[in-house]
Amino acid sequence: MGQTGSVTKLPKRAIHSSSIAVLLAGLFWPLFGIAAGEELFVKNCAPCHGRDGKAHTPVARKLGVKDLSQSKLSEAEIEKQIVEGKRDDHGTQKMPSFKGTLSAEEIKSLVTWVKELRK
Repeated sequence: MGQTGSVTKLPKRAIHSSSIAVLLAGLFWPLFGIAAGEELFVKNCAPCHGRDGKAHTPVARKLGVKDLSQSKLSEAEIEKQIVEGKRDDHGTQKMPSFKGTLSAEEIKSLVTWVKELRK
């Protein structure tokens, strides 16, 4: 006969499979996020911050770039700087904004990698 109300009942197997998929995604996201973040960092950030994030590059010395391995910024603060860029006290752009250049998922991966540089 018909279903009660508008609730669709899924077979237990479908619920079980989707639960496993969500669990696996949660377990392996850090690995994928780190690899993607490292690749994005090398492409977009390493010219100034250096591959290791320690800011031992000529550009870093010239611009006073911070050593990311010593950063105490929260995830939200890291994300904000990636999205908005960074300006000095005089309003001069020190770091470009990546808003519109990187997707939300790429920014999340980049934040994950930047935090890895602290280890």
